[in-house]
Amino acid sequence: MLDENLIVELVRREIVSDTFRRLPPDKKNQIYNAAIRLFGKYGYDGLPVDRFCNDAGISKGSFFQYFPTKSHLLELSILVFDDYLARWVQEIRADETAVLARDRLRYLYDSLVLNVKLHAPEQRFFLFVINGLNHSRVSIEGIDLQRHFHDYVAEIIERGGETGEIRSDFAVDLTCYLVSTIMEALLQRQFTGKHLPRRQTEEYLISFLFDGITA
Repeated sequence: MLDENLIVELVRREIVSDTFRRLPPDKKNQIYNAAIRLFGKYGYDGLPVDRFCNDAGISKGSFFQYFPTKSHLLELSILVFDDYLARWVQEIRADETAVLARDRLRYLYDSLVLNVKLHAPEQRFFLFVINGLNHSRVSIEGIDLQRHFHDYVAEIIERGGETGEIRSDFAVDLTCYLVSTIMEALLQRQFTGKHLPRRQTEEYLISFLFDGITA
């Protein structure tokens, strides 16, 4: 279900109307799920409002009571999805019990890439926002997954430097950036179906992070 506190904030920012906020939770969720599915399938320019309304089960009149424009619907979808990604990473962080930096990073990789919680429509929406949004006729800030696990990775890297697992003479911020970039790239590759063998990928990732940067 959509976070009602987030919806209140989006009303304040005039991304959605108070009429939308007052809809039953199931109805709001129905509209959001339709947006995720259809934007992921058709992109922004390829999705007419009429088509969205038909699939979402709302009238065109109702649509414009909820959203000023189609771009506001997209912005709602991105912000709600981004909030879900943030909570997903928080869950991974809370569940992780490993001690060594090597094992902690492997757990993050397994959770993000191999055991991803996103369903196929969500994966397509993620790829659209990451790769296709810049080609559409709308200017909306996209999704930066890295920022959600940047602090988590930085904590692992910094602790690994303190224990001697990772070279401490390398800047934590730079190492964290490289690790986060690799993680996100592997996730995108997974979503496009270009899977790498699990064992091979883990070996490459861990070897790069430790064998390649330890003294």
